[in-house]
Amino acid sequence: MKSLVTKHPWPLPLLLLLLLPLKLQGDYWDYEEYELNPELRDYLRERHQSTPTKPPTLKRIIERIIADPDRPFDGEDYCRTELLYKNLHYKLRCYPEFYILNVPFFRLQRSCTGVRVKCNNGAKFCRRSVGAMPAVRCVLERGDVAGNCDYQSTFITGYPIVTCQWDNDTKLFIPNNVLDVLPAE
Repeated sequence: MKSLVTKHPWPLPLLLLLLLPLKLQGDYWDYEEYELNPELRDYLRERHQSTPTKPPTLKRIIERIIADPDRPFDGEDYCRTELLYKNLHYKLRCYPEFYILNVPFFRLQRSCTGVRVKCNNGAKFCRRSVGAMPAVRCVLERGDVAGNCDYQSTFITGYPIVTCQWDNDTKLFIPNNVLDVLPAE
């Protein structure tokens, strides 16, 4: 009678492979990634990762929400040019709706201590600003990929509804997103 090893010769190499130590597939160091500018490296990592993104920094929040004081705050193509200039998108997809405020950040920061209001988009805590602020509402008209987005610009003055996050550097709550702007009466 034949033994199991000689009767079926194919399991023997597989059993011998079990005796070898495991070697990880990605044990190399990717030097090219670390030679990049740190901001570009973080952008590329965020763009290509499948996990949730890290919370934005204070600098990026100001860049996203606050209008550039050196650029004119008017014109029907304001949203298209501003979102292109600021490179605002979500994983190269156009935002369906976006708000940009024309105020200094410290004034918008007071919104985090404003009146708590009900959120419409599923956020848990929303705050309404204490004073009216000039803003522009950008609504996507056509396009889906960043660079090909056409927006309708609507200039309004009203009370921004914001969500806030804790900033460890400043030890303060800072607004991280403008969800809506209630018209001032």
